[in-house]
Amino acid sequence: MPARRLSRLSSSIAICLAFLLAACGDGGDQNGTGSNGGGESSIAQLKEGATVVSLIPAQSQLPVGPGPFSFGLVTSDGDLLEGGSPQVFLATDETSRVVGPFTASFHRFTAFERFPNSAPRTALTGFYSVDVDVPGPGNWLFAGVAEQGATRSVGTALVTVSDGPQAGQVGTEALATATPVATTDGGRRKICTREPPDAMHYISLDDALQNGKPTVVNFGTPLLCTSRMCGPVVDEQLAVFEDVGPDRANFIHVEVYPERDQERPAPVFLEWGFDTEPITLVIDGEGMIRSRFEGPVTADQIQAALDPLL
Repeated sequence: MPARRLSRLSSSIAICLAFLLAACGDGGDQNGTGSNGGGESSIAQLKEGATVVSLIPAQSQLPVGPGPFSFGLVTSDGDLLEGGSPQVFLATDETSRVVGPFTASFHRFTAFERFPNSAPRTALTGFYSVDVDVPGPGNWLFAGVAEQGATRSVGTALVTVSDGPQAGQVGTEALATATPVATTDGGRRKICTREPPDAMHYISLDDALQNGKPTVVNFGTPLLCTSRMCGPVVDEQLAVFEDVGPDRANFIHVEVYPERDQERPAPVFLEWGFDTEPITLVIDGEGMIRSRFEGPVTADQIQAALDPLL
């Protein structure tokens, strides 16, 4: 599991910004002793003898029950761990018995190579994602355990888990809201901050939800995204759009700041109740939300969520 050294501008602070301004997390005690990582019953045991890294969550909070969790693992030198299959555990505190393991996989951003553009980009080359199942609400301590040869690295972070309603929640009906439509380059430039503007503005969301096709809709702002994650995510969505085509599914990019003013978000963004971006939803032909990705997502993840609905 190699670590990629980021540029000076892409220090661990920049990494935290890229993961939706999540705090770099306290790595805990940097000096642990003894444990083979095989049969631990608590996070404290997982950390024994391990090299401590920072676990950076991508989501602002998670829902109770099954769902995706995306994160980065960053060393104290600002190196991003890549590849491998880290194990994720969760517990109510360091000494309680863990839930897990859940096996994560690494997803790499690649779509920019197909669709060059000038949108600000995160320095992150990719991220880990895992399907977890959180038993109940509260502040849960998540631990990511990565092994490379004889080296075991552990990062921890507190993650808020809620049993309340979530904007764009999986299993709920999508809001049939009107979204801006443009089919010419000039028209797209008025409603999209990407340069050049993408073509995923050809249909309004309310119309898309009526035509019986599945829909992939992204709420993001390539130019003004604080995390610099929106541009890469729109690129990844665009890759699936190009591969699948509008005849089989609807693809919509909703620009969060069409007036290029961060004090004036798009009304549809507020109507949905979102308070962060990017958000990517995969909706079935009946209008039900089947997948929700907050923060980073790659074309292969979108395609995997979309395929059963085609």
